[in-house]
Amino acid sequence: MPTYTAKDWDEVRKKFRSSLMVDTNLTSLAQNLEGADWPVKGDDEKPSKYIEFTWEELLMLPEIAGKEDRVQHLVGILKETLSFDDPFGDMVAQVEETASKENPILKTLNRLNIPEAYPLKLVNLSEGTRVVCASEGVKTVGEFANLGQQMSTKVVLGGDFRTLLNVLTHGDEEGISQFLPYRKGTTGLHLAEALGLASAGLPRNEQLGLAKNYGAKLTPAEAAQAKPISGEQATKLESTVRLGIQAALEWFKDEKAALQKKMGEGVSLERYLVVIGDPAREAIAAKIAAPLLGVTSARAAAAPSAGEDDKKGGFFSRLFKKG
Repeated sequence: MPTYTAKDWDEVRKKFRSSLMVDTNLTSLAQNLEGADWPVKGDDEKPSKYIEFTWEELLMLPEIAGKEDRVQHLVGILKETLSFDDPFGDMVAQVEETASKENPILKTLNRLNIPEAYPLKLVNLSEGTRVVCASEGVKTVGEFANLGQQMSTKVVLGGDFRTLLNVLTHGDEEGISQFLPYRKGTTGLHLAEALGLASAGLPRNEQLGLAKNYGAKLTPAEAAQAKPISGEQATKLESTVRLGIQAALEWFKDEKAALQKKMGEGVSLERYLVVIGDPAREAIAAKIAAPLLGVTSARAAAAPSAGEDDKKGGFFSRLFKKG
C-alpha cells in the first residue's frame, strides 16, 4: 500500500471540491472500492467534512489525531474514488457518441429482449454501486450500459458494478438472473423473478430469518444460518422489501393483471412464485406481495387442488408435504 503525503492530500482535496461524490458517505465509497470500511460512523462522515483542512489541520482532528493508518485510509478512499469520478465529467457530452458505438451490453439487452428502460432501482445492486450510478443520474439499464462503455477502458472497476458489466457483456444468462428478473432459456423480464429479487439484496441470514418467521421449512444448514428476527426488525425488513415489490408490480402492470386473473381462477400465488427457485425468497415474496395483489395470505398459500402434480406445488406444498 502506498504511503500518502501532504502533496497527495492537497491534490485529492482540490479535485474533490468539484466532485459529484463530495457529499457521499465515506462508508459507501469504501464499500464500492471493495476495501476496508471507513471506521468513523455518522451521517456527516463525508469527503466534504475533511477536504477544507490542510494536511497539518487534518492530522489534528479528533477522528484522525494519532491514527496514521486512518489518514492514509482517507486519502486512499478519495484518490481511488477519483478514478471513477474523473472520467464522468464529459459523460453527458459523449452520450450520443457512445450510443453510436458498438456496445456489447446493448447488444445483449436487445438479443435477450431486456428493455433498456428497465429501472435500475429494480436491479439487485449494492448500495455502493447505486451511489456511483445515482451520482451520474443513471436510472435505467440502458444508461448503465452507456456508463459502463465510458468507464470500462478508463478505470479499474470493482464489486457488483464490474460483475454486472461482465455478465451483460458476455451474455451470461445465469449471471444476469442474479441481477435482473431474467429467466434462463427465455427472453424478456418476468414479474415472478422481480418479486423474488425484492429480498435478494438482504443479507442471506436475514432472508432466512424472515422466511423462518413465515413458517418456511429450512434445511438444518439454513436454520443454523437464519438470523433471529424480532417483530420490530421484521417490520423494518418487510418495509424495505415491500418498496421493491410495489415498484415491480407497478412496472409489470400487464403481468400483474394476468396474475390476478389467474388467482381469481384458483391458481395460488405460491405456485406462481416457484420459478424463483429459492424457498426462502418465495416465502418472503408470497407473504408481502399477497395483500398488494388484493388476496389474503391464506389464499396466497393455498394448497394445490386434488390431482395436481405435487412437484409443481411450489414453496407451500414443499412446506406441508407429508413424508
